[in-house]
Amino acid sequence: MKRISKIYKKFAIVCALMCGTLMSSCTDYLTIIPPGVITEEHFWQTKDDVNGVMAKAYLNLLSSDAVQKAIVWGELRADNMTYPASYNKDLKYIVEANILDENPYSNWAVYYEAIQTANLVIERAPQVLEHDPDFTEGDLQVVQGEMYALRALAHFYLVRAFRDIPMALKSVSEDSEMPQYSQVHPIEALNLIMADLDKAQGMVMKSGNFSTISHNYGRITENAVLAIKADVNLWRAAFATYYEGQTDLVAAGDVQKYYDLCVENCEELLAKMDAKYEESMKDKPNAERFPYNLLQNEGELEDRTDEKISTVYNEIFGTKNSRESIFELQVEGANVDNYFAIGVANMYGTDGNRGLVVVPTSFLGKNYESDDLRAYSFTNATSVSAGTSAGGGSSSNEPTDIVIAKYSAKSSPATDFRKSSEYDANWIIYRKTDVMLMMAEAMVSRPSAGPEDFKKSFEIVKVINTRSRMDSTNIKKPLNERNYQTRETAKELVLKERLLELSFEGKRWFDLVRKALCEKSTNNIKFVADKLDSNSGVVKSKMSTIDGLFMPIYIDELRYNKLLKQNPAYEDDDESTEMN
Repeated sequence: MKRISKIYKKFAIVCALMCGTLMSSCTDYLTIIPPGVITEEHFWQTKDDVNGVMAKAYLNLLSSDAVQKAIVWGELRADNMTYPASYNKDLKYIVEANILDENPYSNWAVYYEAIQTANLVIERAPQVLEHDPDFTEGDLQVVQGEMYALRALAHFYLVRAFRDIPMALKSVSEDSEMPQYSQVHPIEALNLIMADLDKAQGMVMKSGNFSTISHNYGRITENAVLAIKADVNLWRAAFATYYEGQTDLVAAGDVQKYYDLCVENCEELLAKMDAKYEESMKDKPNAERFPYNLLQNEGELEDRTDEKISTVYNEIFGTKNSRESIFELQVEGANVDNYFAIGVANMYGTDGNRGLVVVPTSFLGKNYESDDLRAYSFTNATSVSAGTSAGGGSSSNEPTDIVIAKYSAKSSPATDFRKSSEYDANWIIYRKTDVMLMMAEAMVSRPSAGPEDFKKSFEIVKVINTRSRMDSTNIKKPLNERNYQTRETAKELVLKERLLELSFEGKRWFDLVRKALCEKSTNNIKFVADKLDSNSGVVKSKMSTIDGLFMPIYIDELRYNKLLKQNPAYEDDDESTEMN
């Protein structure tokens, strides 16, 4: 297994001190591991101490546990992913909306571990200034800024998955100090998350100012903060729409304000990315430019139409750290066994063998056009027709399995897969097209949206969709702007393109939940149950309320913190969710 990138390597310096406490299991509230020696006076002495604990916070998000939960929470319940014939029962129960509070995927511990570690850096790093002259005020500002943003991101994952969560904004040193936090309203949680991001934005490194590519894309920079802020503002608008008139936390005009802020975040970020690109191209003034400076599929037309080769996929997911990247957790190196980085491999598989999840047989045909290269890059399908795959891998694959190839395939089309012993795929959290589509969604969703917003949103979608077609100058079924000139049709277009572009990146279920919040109804999300051969009616019934779209609070957390309240959708489920 590949080792973690250099930017997280500092963890090894303090691993001998920390692993006995930070890496152990614990059943205390939030499963915040008492940090033991790293809070003692003799530890916080050097710049390496600070960097080591900071690295641990990033490692929490990259761990197999965290990445698998990001996929389960953000994708599994949607229409683009299901369990295979030989299944993991815990994942099967989630797909079938048969979720108990003892399901291990409802355990949020790893994200609170990341939060706890970030809190330690924020609080303890200043004392290192007194001991190590190599650790400067500038160093402190950057490190604290990254940890404010990482703490915000971890809380943000939890809000989207569980809705009603405790906010852990200070570190815990001893078991006796374990707080009995109560949950806060999701609007309050998102406001606190935004406060952390506002602090972080003025502290973190400007994007591109680190000395290495892996630092620029693998540590939280100003661009990453802007991307998280845009996403948070989309969710603030969605929750504000849902709770308008129900709470004092939502004021008149908030929905418009949050969507406007999202657009501003996206515009600022895209302008920074474009300026950086233009600077890199100053010696090539006559080079061809494309809208939004997006990567384009290069090479011979025959390679795309006959071989289905996407050089865009190769740069983003094969080579990694492309110029469209904003923030991706880094995995690189050679021949060092590392259990942290196998979350995606476990879920999606290696060597062409299926992982814990597969693509529903009808998904590609329902959504992708036959000339869309993403269908053959993101999966091992040779046709968008149901049940047609490239095969390969071991005999464990069922004949009709469509294997998720995004991340696991080294290149396009998905025939050359990463092996389990050399799995070095980065986990991408934000990239440029994600931000473009967030901006398009905000523009057409805001109450003031009009024809110009619909037009610009359509142009954004068209740019992304066009670059993904085999022959971008001769698209078989091009998008027609006349069909997307109302709020509802424009929003559906953006949501569909997010599905096509961002499938398997931990986004789809969250997109559908955000849509349900805005519509104050689950009626237009229940279709995801159609991927099941049976029990689809039961699943749709379980999704009849907004509460049912969020995960239950894990049983151990309820035992150790009596202030926590279970999601109402799971309070009386003893009989209806009985596991057989």
